Amino acid sequence: MTDTTVTDTAATSATVTSATAAADATGTDTTAMGATATDTTATGGATPPAPIRTDAVIIGAGMSGLCQAVEFSRSRPKLTFVVLEKADGLGGTWRDNTYPGASCDVESHLYSYSFERNPGWSSTYAKQPEILAYLRRMAARRGLLPHIRFGTDVTGARWEPAASRWTVTTADGTTYVSRFLILGVGGLHTPRTPVLPGADEFGGEVWHSSSWNHDVDLTGKHVTVVGVGASGIQIIPELAKRAAGLTVFQRTPAWVLPKLDTPHPTWRKRLFRALPWAQAVHRLRVYVAREKRGIGFHHRPDALRVAEDVVHAQITKHIEDPALRETLTPSYRFGCKRVLLSNDYYPALNAPHVQVVPGGPAALRPQAVVDETGTDHKTDVLIHATGFDLAGSFNRIRVEGTDGRLLEETWHRTGMTAYNGVTVSGFPNMFLLLGPNGFVPYTGVVQNIETQARHVVTAIRAVRSSRARSLEVRPSAERAFRTAIRKRYDRTVWATGGCTSWYESNSAAGTVLWPDSTWAYRWRLRRVRRGDYVFRR
Repeated sequence: MTDTTVTDTAATSATVTSATAAADATGTDTTAMGATATDTTATGGATPPAPIRTDAVIIGAGMSGLCQAVEFSRSRPKLTFVVLEKADGLGGTWRDNTYPGASCDVESHLYSYSFERNPGWSSTYAKQPEILAYLRRMAARRGLLPHIRFGTDVTGARWEPAASRWTVTTADGTTYVSRFLILGVGGLHTPRTPVLPGADEFGGEVWHSSSWNHDVDLTGKHVTVVGVGASGIQIIPELAKRAAGLTVFQRTPAWVLPKLDTPHPTWRKRLFRALPWAQAVHRLRVYVAREKRGIGFHHRPDALRVAEDVVHAQITKHIEDPALRETLTPSYRFGCKRVLLSNDYYPALNAPHVQVVPGGPAALRPQAVVDETGTDHKTDVLIHATGFDLAGSFNRIRVEGTDGRLLEETWHRTGMTAYNGVTVSGFPNMFLLLGPNGFVPYTGVVQNIETQARHVVTAIRAVRSSRARSLEVRPSAERAFRTAIRKRYDRTVWATGGCTSWYESNSAAGTVLWPDSTWAYRWRLRRVRRGDYVFRR
């Protein structure tokens, strides 16, 4: 795999200077920002840092948070804002996931911002280091780095009705006060890691795929991977090249299509640099092709059956053992779970030193992982490729709305859902990016991120034009939205395909997805439906 360390002196310096730079960028009093816990009063007692005031606080410097920052920076009239990022660098998912083989399964030209097209993508599907470098370049070029406070772990956010503002607290004691709060924490952030009996006795190394331990050489070791989702199918072929023995725990087989990945020729890169409109046309063609396939997911599940034959042919071609073929063949409809792309996944499973175990691990022993039948599998390194907890990404921050209600408790009661995927009743002036009901799994997330970020700016303008202090979605509008989403979801392959997936939820909507096209989503969010909101002056 390409070296995942990408040097960015601007990003590094921003970590050191972000306190002062953020103050300059947002128009905040730098004296207040420079205050520390060592400042003393006349009596010698320590005083807390003065609150930092700004129009908007964005939590998270991943793809969604950065997009929102760009929209704020070019909005008219200008908004002051700060981006709070708990890590030491930007990039979110593409900063954290450095496992072998990490790459995108959406075409590079589509998996990039429409306002920041990159003519130099190396191939059809970019790998993690290239995507991270792209985000770093974009942030530096757009002047976002002075707005980002790296190493700032947000612990809570509280709405103050009397002042119509949010107070955001951080682990280092710094407080931010803002009119608007944007949660861009991302859904692929909080790992799901099973708790196994005997974990304290296991003598090997253990980690989640999103926290790869590059200090451990896996060459010649016995490795166990749990999970065959989007990260698992990328990791497994790479480990099969190094490990003496590889055990793969598979709860549910995946539909894995060939990945039509080819290097971008030099002439194309030159063309796109010379004629930006040509790249825009190419991006549009990729987008339309994805949306046409999307019809099968959200409107015509029967149209997806042709793809099942392609995967069956791949399994027959690459897997020699009939029993293993059966193990790897899904019993649910194509598209019900996320469709994966790989050219080397099935060949890797056919290798003699690779074993696929149906089900999940049941326990750990000092040098083994135990399966559900009680069989031991020798293991030096255990890797969990078990995905992420969408709710956990939001719930790690204590978000307190009107009347002291907590976002976590609200979602525990109603199920995880958001009106238009953006707002939640009881939490004025708060917006979610890539939250529940705000994304689709059949194409890239960038289209919906851009739609949401523009909608947030539109909503803030609506507040100002109404001379209001806040807006809050009406509970009736939120309920109607959930009912409409449920009707749409029930006709999709995600609901009818015969599988159980994390796309489902216990809310009235029945899903955390937007169960329609990205075009329909963009059309719905083109304006703020004022009748669905309460504007308070």
